[in-house]
Order: sequence, then structure tokens, then C-alpha cells
Amino acid sequence: VVPSDSPDSLQLLHSNAYAATDSLDREGEHEAGGGGCDTTFGWKPMGQELRLNDVNVDLTPFQDGNRALTSKDMRKSQDRGMPHTEESRLANLLRRVSREDDRERRLLTLKQLKEFISHSENKGALVKQMETTLSTLSEVLNESSKLLWEMRQEAAACLGLLCGAISYEAERIFKWLFLKFSGSSRDKVKLLYLIAMQRGLEAAGERKAFTQVMQLVMSSLQSILENLDTPEQSVKCILQVARAYPHVFSTNFRDTVDILVGWHIDHTQKQLLTTNVSGWLQSLEQFWVADLAFSTTLLGQFLEDMEAYAEVKQRLSPLPPGPEPRDEDVPPPTVSLPKLAALLRVFSTVVRSIGGRFSPTRGPPITQEYVSDILNRVLSCVSTARQVLFSEAVLTAGNECVSVLLVSLEPSAQLTEVVLAYGLDQLAACHGCGLDYSLAVLGLLTLIVDQINTRLPVSFVEKLLAPNSQLLELRFHREKEVMAATHGVYQALLSLKNIPTLEAAYKLVLGEMSCGVDSLLAPLEDGPAPSPSTDIQHPAFASVLLPPERAEFTLIFDLGALTTIGNTKNSLIGVRRALFALLSQNLPLVHCELAVHYPAVQYSVLYTLYSHCTRHDHFISASLSTSSPSLFDGAVISTVTTATKKHFSTLLSLLGSLLSKEHLYPEARKLLLTWALEISLLMKKTDTYAPLLSLNSFHKFCKGVLANGKLNAQHERWAFVN
Repeated sequence: VVPSDSPDSLQLLHSNAYAATDSLDREGEHEAGGGGCDTTFGWKPMGQELRLNDVNVDLTPFQDGNRALTSKDMRKSQDRGMPHTEESRLANLLRRVSREDDRERRLLTLKQLKEFISHSENKGALVKQMETTLSTLSEVLNESSKLLWEMRQEAAACLGLLCGAISYEAERIFKWLFLKFSGSSRDKVKLLYLIAMQRGLEAAGERKAFTQVMQLVMSSLQSILENLDTPEQSVKCILQVARAYPHVFSTNFRDTVDILVGWHIDHTQKQLLTTNVSGWLQSLEQFWVADLAFSTTLLGQFLEDMEAYAEVKQRLSPLPPGPEPRDEDVPPPTVSLPKLAALLRVFSTVVRSIGGRFSPTRGPPITQEYVSDILNRVLSCVSTARQVLFSEAVLTAGNECVSVLLVSLEPSAQLTEVVLAYGLDQLAACHGCGLDYSLAVLGLLTLIVDQINTRLPVSFVEKLLAPNSQLLELRFHREKEVMAATHGVYQALLSLKNIPTLEAAYKLVLGEMSCGVDSLLAPLEDGPAPSPSTDIQHPAFASVLLPPERAEFTLIFDLGALTTIGNTKNSLIGVRRALFALLSQNLPLVHCELAVHYPAVQYSVLYTLYSHCTRHDHFISASLSTSSPSLFDGAVISTVTTATKKHFSTLLSLLGSLLSKEHLYPEARKLLLTWALEISLLMKKTDTYAPLLSLNSFHKFCKGVLANGKLNAQHERWAFVN
């Protein structure tokens, strides 16, 4: 009993009471997981008001003391099961995303959150804490630091995956995304919401559960596309809908095309965007084909607009001198020509978008007459524009447009003449023009040769390969792409199936090569230099003398073009035979001065011949063939001409002569030794080739190999002494 008038005793009583209460509180937490709280004397334990939810208070009356409490907690734990753990883990991840200061740890947490969302067993936790999850991720997206861009992208990916994880809430999430997009004033944040939408659509895939949502999504995306300054990300979302839900997108196809076409014909946009828009439109081929009436109507509208810019010559001409002002309704060339070029480009895009269906062989509405009429009108528009004012942009777009139309057409005789004249006219305008225009012209010429092929007149080939042709000048263009495209024209000409036209092309190339060799050899000796055989000279190049640098380049270029014939087994036999004679006999390969001063030319000739011979197994089997088929090494060798039988002997003599030469380019010598080794291994392969060992040319070949070894030994001794 403590006297009431003893303040010290009263203070001690209070302290003991607090201590007892705090002790019971800790014991309850230890034994029952924090399930009890003693309120002895009506006081709360000291500091309880500072602890947040670390004690669970069960208001249900206890039964049977601590045993009842323990069993109840076990039942509650079993009832909660895994979801309690999932919810706790999700809450922990979201809390760390919001509060973590370290950038790397925060990024790692977002990746863990993304993985958590991806697992289907976590669906329940995601549904219960969806509002918190959306809010937390939205806060990350709206952060402004440029250093956190990767992290914000991860957050956008999490939002997208959330749509796929809880599909029955997809509509709610998509609506939330569109609402956030509309409410944002920052382009970077809007982009992130679009990325989230794209990831959501990718996660949705083709699941039927999303079909009802997709119409809402498609309509919203189309509305966004109409009001954006940069359409890339929104178009990616739309194309995802088109791939996964074509039946939904088809109802919006025309409206989407109208918007994209608007971007395409806006000539003030950057070239990259125009190229991207063209690719997007072409990726929708199935919808263009399914709605062919709309596609052809759109082509007709473009064509009418083109003609509106080009039908009256004065509309495109510069202002005439005089006091009379121009009609205000007629745009000046600076306005009309870029628009004409844009219309030509979008026309080509739509034709490509229709794909293989844009062919007369597939039937109406695409017929031969339809395509011919369109081609004629396009040619007329481009030609009219060029007569008035030269514009590389218009001509480049026009050539591409003509090319895509030619692919789908077999031109009639009359139209063929128009196309050939157009091609030569475009080639003549290439002087001093830019890369794009030159490539477009060369691509058009290659296509003309391939498409018209057997009906190609000799006169066209002669104009292309004449000494004054712009095609020959384009070989010296500073851009490698132009040189490669010019090479493509040569290859097309030397692959023609019309014998007279092919021979005309071949003779012109040989004539230029003869001119090149003469131009290189003439200044090297005082006396007359050995010149190529008169068989390869051409009257068109009789009076032409090339500077050494041009002559060297011309020879190397033409040799590369002739490889087309040499390496094609199904090319004309007569031409192949002439090619072998040219490379092995007509060109002075063993001329010492040529090897010393122009080793690249000699190497190019040898490599072209080596490539040709390798393709035909060095003509070893052919050298033993008779007029009837024979069996060598299990392969039936077809009948060959007597001229082909001599190829192997000629080849052995040539290798023997060259290998014995002291002045030989190291790379050329290496090639010859590789060549000699291949021939030796083939001859060793079977006893059938034994008779070839007695050939005089084989003895010369062996002497050349031995002489080469002797020369190498001398060079090594000389190098050692020095």
C-alpha cells in the first residue's frame, strides 16, 4: 500500500505500470505475431502512438487463452495463402520504385516489377493494387530528368504488360492511358504513353478477350494520329492492331490511309519521314488488295492532280517578261514542282502497296489497257515538266514511278518506242546531277533492258554504249553506288537473250577495251607496241584515245562486266568461246611493260579468266571429249566444240609463260600459283587425265612452275644478302 500523499511512491507506481505494460506488449508480439495489446490501468504503452500498424488488434473475444489465439492466426495465415505474399512483394516493389534514390537500383527494381507483372500467378495482387500500380508508374513517366529516360521506358513497358496480365481490365487500363495522354502537355511523356500502348497491344496479341476493346483503341489511336506532329509511335500502335485484329482495322483502313497520304504528299517534311510513311502504307498490302476499288480510285485522283499541274505548259513556266501579272490561281514553279514530285512519289507508293495484284495477268480492274494508259499519262506529265523547268526532284520521282509501272506491263510496240526514247532522254540529262537522280535513271535503264529484252532494238544498245554516251561517264562518278548501278546496266545488256542485240553490246564493250589497251601501250615504247587483235576492234572507238587513268579504269570496269558472260554456264556458247579467246590470246597479257606500269590491269584480266575457267573446271574434261557424250568421274559431259577442246592446252601454255616472267605483280603471281595448284590437283584426281601429261603445253606449264621456284629462290637470296 502506497500512501496517497507520497509523490515519489506515486511516480514509482506509474513507472512500474508502464514497464509492465511494455513487457506484455513485447511478449504478445513474440508469441502471437503482435496479436495482443494490454491496456492495464487504462493507459496505452508508451510510444504506441509512434508505431504505424505494427500490431494487429483482433476484436474477437479470445477463447481458451493463447492456444485459441495461435490456432486462429494459423487459420488466417492459411486463408491468406500466397496472395498475401504477392501483395506484400508488389507493395514493396512499388514503394522502392517511388522512394529509391539510386538510379541503378531503381532501374533494377522496375525490371523486377516488369517480371512480376509478367507472371500469371500474380494476377490477383495486380488487380487489388491496380490503382496504386498505375499511379506509381505514371509518376515515373512524368519525371523530367533526361538521365532517367531508360527507366521511364521500363515504366512504360510495365504499363503495357499490365494490359496483357489482367485482360478483363484491359479496357479500363487503355482508357486510363488515353486519358493520361490527352491530359499531358509534354511530348516526351505522350511518347511514353504511346510506347505503353504499343507494349499493351503486343501483350494482347490476337486474344479474343481483347476484340471488344480494339475498336475503342483503334478509334482513339486514329484520333491521336490526326493531331500529332510526329506520327511514328502512333503508327506503330495502329500497325500492331492491323496485324493482330485485321477485321477491326479494316473499318478504319480508309481513314488511316487518308491521314498517312497527307503526311506523304507534304513535301515540306523530311525525307526520312516520307520514306517511313511509304513503308507503313506498303505494309498494309492485304487491305489495299481487299479494297481494290478504293485503291484504284486513289490512283486516279493522284493522276488527275498531276495532270492539273502539268497539262498547261504556262502553269509551270517562270514568270514571263512584261507588265501583265500572273493569274493568282496558278501556282509558281517553286510551289507546283515540289507538289508534282510528291504526287509522283505517293503514286509509286500506292502501286507498290497493291503489290502483285497490280498486274494485268490478275484480271480487272488492273488490265493491260489500264496500266498502259496510266504509264502514258505519267510519261506525258514528267516530259512536260522537264520541257519547262529542269527539276531533279520531279524527274527522280517520275523515273521511279515509270519503273514501278513497267514491272507490271508488257509494253506494246508503240509504247516501247516511247519508253526507250524516255530512257535515253533521262540518261542525257544525268550530266552533273545528284546521286538520287543518277541512281533512278540507271535503275530505270536496267529495268527497260530486262523488261523489253528480246524486243530491244540494236540501235538502243548502240546509243547506250557509244563513246559519247552519258552511261560511260557515270562509271567515273565519285559515288560508289552510281558506279555499281552503271555496272548493273552493263550486266543487263550482256545477259540479253536476243543474239543480234547481245552481239552488238559485246562488240562495243570489246571495242572499248581494245581502245583502252592501245591507249596504255602506245606511250610505253618507241616502236609499235603489240596491240590487241583486230577481231575486237570497233569502228565507233577507232579515233578515240583515252588518258592513261581513264583507260586503266575502263579496262578494269569492262572486265568486271564481262564476268557476267564468263560465269554463266547457260550463256551463248559462241560468246563464251569469244570471251576465252579475248582473255587468253587477244589481250597482251605477257607484255612486260604492261605488267610493270599497270599491274592492276593485268591482274584484272587474269582474275576474270581464272573465274571463267574455274566455273568450267578449267576445261580439263572438255579437252578429252569427243563428238559424243562421255563419262568422266561419274558426270556425263555434253558435246563440246573442237574450239573448246583446245582451251585447256591454251591455258597451260599461258600459265607457263607468265610464271616464268621475272616482272610480275606479287598478287598476280599468287593468283597464278593458286590456279596451277587447282589444275594439278584435278589432273591427279583420276587416271583418265593421264594422256594430258604428254601435251607440249603441259611441259611448258611445268617449266613455268619450276622457273617460278627458281626466281623465288633468287629473290630470297638477294633479300638475305641485302
